[in-house]
Amino acid sequence: MPIILDEAFAYYDEARLTNILKYISEEFKNNQIIILTCTNREREILEKLNLQYRKIEL
Repeated sequence: MPIILDEAFAYYDEARLTNILKYISEEFKNNQIIILTCTNREREILEKLNLQYRKIEL
């Protein structure tokens, strides 16, 4: 079952966003995680943490 997060981290600071992305990547590694956002913060942190992701831009 996929997990869909739509602007779920809009009010997170950089430290909290980094921590939650680490947590999600570890705890839900067998799930598809879909993050909808209008910023590049998530992408930048995923790259910094060297976590695999696929970006689809609409």
